[in-house]
Amino acid sequence: MKKMGLVAVFLAMALCALAQTAKVSGLESVADTAVVVIPDSVVVQVLDSLSAVSAADSAKLSVRRVTEQKEQPSPQLLAFNRTVRDFRKRYDEMLERWDDIYLIIRGIPVKSDYYKLSMPATYYHAAIEQACNIDGWKPRIPFLKDDSVAVRPFPLKDLRRSEKIDRYINRQLLSFYLEYPNLVKQNEANLVGLKPLQGEKFVKDETKKSILQVLQIPGRPREVVQKDLLVFKPNFWTLTGNGYLQFSQNYISDNWYKGGESTKSFLSGLTLQANYDDRQKIQFENKLEWKLGFITAPSDTLHSYKPNNDMFRLSSKLGIKAVNSWYYTLSAEFKTQFFSNYETNTENLVSAFFSPAELNVGLGMDYKYIKDGVCNLSVLINPLNYTLYSVSSDRVDPTKFNVKEGHKHESVWGSRLESTLKWQIISVLLWESRLSYTTNYEKVLAEWENTFTFTINQYLSTKLFIHGRFDDGVTRESDDSYFQLQELLSFGLSYTW
Repeated sequence: MKKMGLVAVFLAMALCALAQTAKVSGLESVADTAVVVIPDSVVVQVLDSLSAVSAADSAKLSVRRVTEQKEQPSPQLLAFNRTVRDFRKRYDEMLERWDDIYLIIRGIPVKSDYYKLSMPATYYHAAIEQACNIDGWKPRIPFLKDDSVAVRPFPLKDLRRSEKIDRYINRQLLSFYLEYPNLVKQNEANLVGLKPLQGEKFVKDETKKSILQVLQIPGRPREVVQKDLLVFKPNFWTLTGNGYLQFSQNYISDNWYKGGESTKSFLSGLTLQANYDDRQKIQFENKLEWKLGFITAPSDTLHSYKPNNDMFRLSSKLGIKAVNSWYYTLSAEFKTQFFSNYETNTENLVSAFFSPAELNVGLGMDYKYIKDGVCNLSVLINPLNYTLYSVSSDRVDPTKFNVKEGHKHESVWGSRLESTLKWQIISVLLWESRLSYTTNYEKVLAEWENTFTFTINQYLSTKLFIHGRFDDGVTRESDDSYFQLQELLSFGLSYTW
């Protein structure tokens, strides 16, 4: 019995120690239910000590063997760990947003009370003064009631928010000064000379004002002065031009074995364009062309110089977009010359100002293909076209210009096809072409003008003019053809704007 009593005391002491250990470890639920986890080694020692006890005494004693289980943390500890993880997650997200320079962070209000925390690490005197100051302190007597605060009839909001925030911030700064003094590089004394931002530099994004409020003038409410409004209108007009001055010279001595004459030629030209395009429906194109050239005529004893190129042409097209690159078009073209031209060694006038003159007005469709800087193609088809031929001078033979003898004007109804092309073949070679075909279904007048410009630099170029013409409505000599050709190669000045 003594042995059994000693064993009982030993077991009771072991159970109490284990229960106390479980309670200290936070396992309060285990201690309250009196379910104790006993290691196998302890159980074996207890059973060995009980082996000496009689069978009757051992039957009165029951020991519950519990297998060793892993300790489980308390719910409070789990909740604390979740709070720490959530805080770390939100903290990392905010740091990532703050470092993203392309992200506009909204919803984070800017508070001026926290400027000390957003500025570079600076030593502020207020943190030390606050820690060392005892102003306002008084001993508190616990057994006396504090009646210094009067009872207010209704609660009032504490307006000392900035002061309280500043005191809390000073405490944080003091801790930072003590823990990381090597990071504090600035001193409040260095900020004394700095001037704060002026009031007009602050902009409130949240403020929304009406345009009338912004443009109001004091004393004249709800009125806007016209001079204060600046309106930009799109400019659909394009103005371009080109001018050139070309020379050519050919010298042949009097005893040249093949004969010939020395000549000099001069050629000038001007092209002006004013085009309107609203890039939606309407196009209005205007073009003025002037070309004038003279050549010496040694074999002509009456005229030292004769014009070999004399053309003034004004054309205009008004188009309304139909589908894709097609436009309904009303077109007009006027053409004449300025100087008089005579037959060699005679005073017979071949052509003169307004002799001839030609006017074309047509209605049809225009197809356009434009590739910027490379190709500009326009094909005008006029199923209905009116042509007026005119010879104003009585000394000029009208039959050479599609006018009946004895008449000064001739009106012709028919059709017309006109194609213009501007093609930058290579960087130094530009091809400009114009093909026109006019017919009244009895007679045909066709012209094909080609200009090849070889660019040397911005101001120098070489031009090759090839002009072919076919007209079967004029009188001709028996050995002549209806086909006519003119060619000229020149070198000189050229400028495009």
